Amino acid sequence: MNDTGHRGNRSLFFLCLIMTVVAASIGGVAIGILYDTAFRDQRQQLIHLVQSQARLVATVARLETSAPGDGDSIEDMVLRRVDEIARPDPGLWPRRSGHLLIVSARGDEIAVRLRQGGDATPPDLPATLADGRSDLGWAMRQALAGQSGTFVGRDARGVRVLAAYAPVAMLGWAVIGTVSLDEIRAPFLRAGTVIAGIAVIMIAFGAYLFYAISDPIISRLQEGEARYRELFDNMRSGAMVLEAARRGRHFILKDLNRAGERIDGLNRQDVIGRRIDEVMPAIAKQGLLPAIRRVWRRGQPENLPMHLGGEGRAGRWREQYIYHLPNGEVVALYDDITDQKRAEHVLRDSEARWRSIIEMQSIATMIVDKDNQIRFVNRAAEMLFGHASDKLVGAPFGFPVVEGDVAEIEIIRPNGGVVYAEMQSIPMRWRGEQQFLLFIRDISAHRRAEGDLRKLFQAIEQSPVSVVITDVEGRIEYVNPKFTEVTGYTYPEIVGKNPRVLKSGHTTAEEYTAMWQTIGSGNVWTGELLNRKKGGDLFWELASIAPVRDVHGKVTHYVAVKEEITERKATEERLRQVHKMQAIGELTGGIAHDFNNMLAIILGNLQLLEEDMAADPARRELIADAIWSAERGAELTSRLLAFARRQRLNPQITDINVVIREMTDLLRRTLGERIEIREVLSPAVGKTMIDRGQLENALLNLTVNARDAMPKGGVLTIATEAQVLGPADIPEGQPLKPGAYAVISVSDTGAGMPRDILDRIFEPFFTTKKFGKGSGLGLSMVYGFVNQSGGHITVDSVVGKGTTMKLYLRRSGASRDSRPDREPERAREGGGGERILVVEDDDRVRKTAVRVLEKAGYRVVEAANATEALQRVAEMPRIDLLFSDVVLDDGSSGPELAAEVYRRRPGVRILLTSGYAEDRMAGAEIEGLAVDLLSKPYRRDALARKIREVLDREPPAEPV
Repeated sequence: MNDTGHRGNRSLFFLCLIMTVVAASIGGVAIGILYDTAFRDQRQQLIHLVQSQARLVATVARLETSAPGDGDSIEDMVLRRVDEIARPDPGLWPRRSGHLLIVSARGDEIAVRLRQGGDATPPDLPATLADGRSDLGWAMRQALAGQSGTFVGRDARGVRVLAAYAPVAMLGWAVIGTVSLDEIRAPFLRAGTVIAGIAVIMIAFGAYLFYAISDPIISRLQEGEARYRELFDNMRSGAMVLEAARRGRHFILKDLNRAGERIDGLNRQDVIGRRIDEVMPAIAKQGLLPAIRRVWRRGQPENLPMHLGGEGRAGRWREQYIYHLPNGEVVALYDDITDQKRAEHVLRDSEARWRSIIEMQSIATMIVDKDNQIRFVNRAAEMLFGHASDKLVGAPFGFPVVEGDVAEIEIIRPNGGVVYAEMQSIPMRWRGEQQFLLFIRDISAHRRAEGDLRKLFQAIEQSPVSVVITDVEGRIEYVNPKFTEVTGYTYPEIVGKNPRVLKSGHTTAEEYTAMWQTIGSGNVWTGELLNRKKGGDLFWELASIAPVRDVHGKVTHYVAVKEEITERKATEERLRQVHKMQAIGELTGGIAHDFNNMLAIILGNLQLLEEDMAADPARRELIADAIWSAERGAELTSRLLAFARRQRLNPQITDINVVIREMTDLLRRTLGERIEIREVLSPAVGKTMIDRGQLENALLNLTVNARDAMPKGGVLTIATEAQVLGPADIPEGQPLKPGAYAVISVSDTGAGMPRDILDRIFEPFFTTKKFGKGSGLGLSMVYGFVNQSGGHITVDSVVGKGTTMKLYLRRSGASRDSRPDREPERAREGGGGERILVVEDDDRVRKTAVRVLEKAGYRVVEAANATEALQRVAEMPRIDLLFSDVVLDDGSSGPELAAEVYRRRPGVRILLTSGYAEDRMAGAEIEGLAVDLLSKPYRRDALARKIREVLDREPPAEPV
């Protein structure tokens, strides 16, 4: 141990010495390189400064020569000016030693004309210098001779300096600059001293650190060697260390532990240093020596079992493990395994008996090792997996095996069939290794039954109808998710309850009694029930309830399948309402047509009588009353058609702001004092093509709905604005087209509407009002009117804050309102002998129209149907106007007749009339021809004016 410590100290000393020399060398070289670089930089700076000063002196001299002063010589003025403006920047000089001299030749001597320097005072030189006074004299002579350059020498003080010189040729002067070499070297000398000190400190610290680290390591190595020796000697296995000799021909025993001495009966002191084949000749002959040689050459360890003496189970067994050490030695570890081998023979005999028992078992049995490789299968396992044992043994098992675990596995047979099995694993030792004994049972039938039940359960769970299972007493044992969704009851809330919790009181006791009698007798009951949800809402269900019997036919449960039909019932009700409205529409339309025909006869004849009774005021007054009553009947007919929603739109150029202002008083009276009406009307909204009357009805509908949403009062705001919508401004799904729109907003501060109501407010017959308080048609009529007018309606509502409805109406470019500022000129009513063909299937209506037109001065030809009218067209040499009813008895129509007449007589004017307001012919086209419509009943003067108006128009162009 002491020798080791002394060797370590000597090594540490030499290491420190080498590190010091290397560090000193590197530091010296580095400082030398840095000094050389600094010296070259200083020389360049000095040359640049001297040359710059020389050029500056020459420039000042030229300037002073061109503009001489009074009294002083040019040289004095140049020196004074240079001294004033051209002092070198002290920052460019070393702090103490940098100086600049301007000199000139004075005979054989040199005169110092100007001294400049850094922070220090320039050297105290005489006014003249002789050649040999210093090295500066030589430099000055060179500069005065026109040369420039640098040199290293001594100045007048004897100080070694770096000097640069340059001539001023114009004046015959020279500029000399100097810097002390000591000043240049000083920083590097100081840096070298500091670096040397730091290096010494670091080397000393490193030596100490090395010693502090290495000493414990050496101690631990010594301790480890002692532990190794103790471990080696106390191993249960025998161990020997061998060294190769004569290139591996022989192996010398270097070490042997106590177990090796005991196993082979050897003494360590006697065998160390001897050849292994001499020490253990019997073992060497069993292949030990060739195995040692292979390991020594290849470096790969080998395991070598061997049998020593005897036959069969007699004799001894040993097992050796040989491996190669990094230093070239070979280690052999060996054990006497005779007892183990004898136990293995006994185990194999037992295994043979055990195998015969396992083979006879009907359950699949396998043994799998820790690497999941199959080691044994019985005949039942071969049948289960569909493979012979030779294909299974040695193959990977394919399923994870966990000790003591019971798992289900899927086995895929060679024919593609799938077998579901249950596997139980039991840990065991077999053939000296840890193994798993597996018992595998086919559960395919069980799994199929479970799968069927699972599919059935999933089908019930995902069923779109409610499923309820109760016991025979009616207590609920199961409900599916659809039931909880429909009723609002959660599964825990409803299980154990009786279905009577859903009773609403609207189903009679007799109906329930009949239901229980049906299912109690083992039959299926089907019917409709009006039940109540958990939240109190009523809902309709179509239910089918059936008994469930066990294998003995006894009823154990009841199952109910129920479908919510609330929407279907509501739809049926809406359909009934639609059919009723359609029936009313058809009825009112038919009544209106016939009634309008009768009114046309009455009005036409009364007006003719009124004209004939001009000289009899009393009778004329009676006729006027009759005419008034007929006109009121016409208004009643119009209202019936409006109720049936068959009244045609009459779009006109309308100022929306004017309409709203004129409706304000009406709205205040209608909505009541608790509703504050505010108007925010934009002048830029412009005009739109709209049916003014329908717009007023729409606004009235919206404001009344807003009032109903504010039962305790509130603020109703009607606003208008102009918007131009581009493609990016129109939300997806809205039927708006890009363009200019007038927007009407109706906002209230009422209760607002939730999303489920918002989604349905425009559905026909949908209403949130109490039964009998609303028809559900108001907003649907508004929606239809706005869309029919080429616009759109949107709704924005927040519960508790209010609702805003916006009507988007296409703006019109016209500048005039639908109502003229003054009465238009009345068209003249008289005729000028024009030929008119009147087609009407009602004789009395036709004759009345003929009398009115003939009295107005027209030549009239009449026809009762389309066929007769076309005969008249063929017979008449000229026709100026066709006046026809829209609906004719022979199955044809007025528009069809008009099209045919126009085809035969191009240029003919056409006027149609009808008592059906839904015959929307005004503004329509027949083969490119505009057609007018005169609604029945019509006054005599209205007919005359309309005929005259149509005749006075420009002749229509040929249709394209």
